[in-house]
Amino acid sequence: MCKLSLSLCLLIALFGCLAAASPARQLPLDSSTLREITVVKNVRLFAAQHPGLKIQRLAKQPATARGGVESVRYTLGARVTSDSLVAQGADVFSYPASQDVSVQLTYPEEGAGAIITYVELICTQDNSEGNAYVVAGGIGQRFISIILEASQTRNFSYQAQYYGQK
Repeated sequence: MCKLSLSLCLLIALFGCLAAASPARQLPLDSSTLREITVVKNVRLFAAQHPGLKIQRLAKQPATARGGVESVRYTLGARVTSDSLVAQGADVFSYPASQDVSVQLTYPEEGAGAIITYVELICTQDNSEGNAYVVAGGIGQRFISIILEASQTRNFSYQAQYYGQK
């Protein structure tokens, strides 16, 4: 148990360092651009309430297990020669009992960002059950909103990287 606590503390410290070392978020190209963001807690219910909405699932890479913790990688799009890392983010969650987790990630948080070419999400959780869906924006656009889900987990963390062309 002590090893697990130490591993979790190290993981939290690593994500904290990554977040602190990350470049500042992309400033809006046009600060007058406003976009209403809807927080989606249940993707299936959201899709049922919005007929005609195209929800795109991110590609899911097989999970790798280490010490009872699974690592799942989701990707969308492809790296291109002239793109660069335009934003990144990370967070860690811990719960007293296993539960379904749903997190909405949005780039940029406001305004218009770079033209998105590639998105990579790396999640650690108790099992490999989960999905990631684009619910707004996407590749070739200046914003993206993604719902990230994990099923029945006590520990959940993610690292998101957004690549684009300015």
